[in-house]
Amino acid sequence: MLIEKNKRIVLAGGPSTGKTSVLNELKKLGFVCFDEAARDILSNYSLKGSSFKLDPIKISNEILTKRDSDYNDALKISCKNDIIFYDRGVHEITAYLRSINQSTDYWEELLKNYKYDMVFIFPSWKEIYTKDDNRIEEYEEAIKISPFIYQIYDESSILSVEVPNISVKERVEFIINNIQ
Repeated sequence: MLIEKNKRIVLAGGPSTGKTSVLNELKKLGFVCFDEAARDILSNYSLKGSSFKLDPIKISNEILTKRDSDYNDALKISCKNDIIFYDRGVHEITAYLRSINQSTDYWEELLKNYKYDMVFIFPSWKEIYTKDDNRIEEYEEAIKISPFIYQIYDESSILSVEVPNISVKERVEFIINNIQ
């Protein structure tokens, strides 16, 4: 039996809120970090002429496979300060599906299998929002996911802390100083 020794910390939030920039800084400081699974998956679908909106369940299953792998790989890692960071958690798959009325009992029950120690939620921030090949929503459309993300972690009783809209360096310091 493996004994969990690492704290699992999720960086959560809607698109283009600064999560990846903070994660990259945490990597530079020597922390173990798992990148966002959805970006590559969505890019591959985009190349095939498809998108999350066209096949949300199939894409969600692929994202789940990668996030599940990352979640379980954390048990095998020895890391700085016994802390592991994730760019999004499994819960956000269900949050996204809820936001488009596609969640089912399967996705709701699935959350019980994934326990994170803490989540830092990045609020929407219009000044840094950018579109790209995978992030095609206008800002007004992108912010609609945020309430679902807050709600899913709250319902799961995971300690959540909102990250202020400050510089990347200040956000990293805020997160490190607030890990409990």
